[in-house]
Amino acid sequence: MDLLAQLLTTLVGFFLLVVVLGKLFWRPVLRILDQRRAQIEDDLRRAAQTKQEVARLQEEYGRKLAKIHEEARVKIQEAILEGKRVSLEIQEQARAQGRTIIAKSKETIELELAKAKVTLRDQVAGMTLEAVERILRQKLDPKADRQIVDAVLDELEQK
Repeated sequence: MDLLAQLLTTLVGFFLLVVVLGKLFWRPVLRILDQRRAQIEDDLRRAAQTKQEVARLQEEYGRKLAKIHEEARVKIQEAILEGKRVSLEIQEQARAQGRTIIAKSKETIELELAKAKVTLRDQVAGMTLEAVERILRQKLDPKADRQIVDAVLDELEQK
């Protein structure tokens, strides 16, 4: 019986210890565990929100990057078109300048040709007058006249 009393006392003591510990420590431990669970749930919710925000920002970044690439492509195409336009403009200016130079050259050539014709006419007139003057001074026969004209022409060719 002694053993039974000891066993009973131990069981009652254990039960009292469990009750006292339950009242004093079990509720605070459960409260701490509940707070920890709530904090973990809150952290998980914030992590999910952060993950969604990161995904949204990545999508927004992708759209902005695509828009930047498109704008760059458009600007490059505009620059190419502007370069072609400037190139055509320069070519047309060069053609116009070339036509102007050719026209001026033609005018210069025509002017020089006219001067040469006038000079030639003056020289022929001078030669003719000289030939006529010699013919009139000598007043020979037609054969002699012809020889004089040929001689004057030969002289002029040698000059």
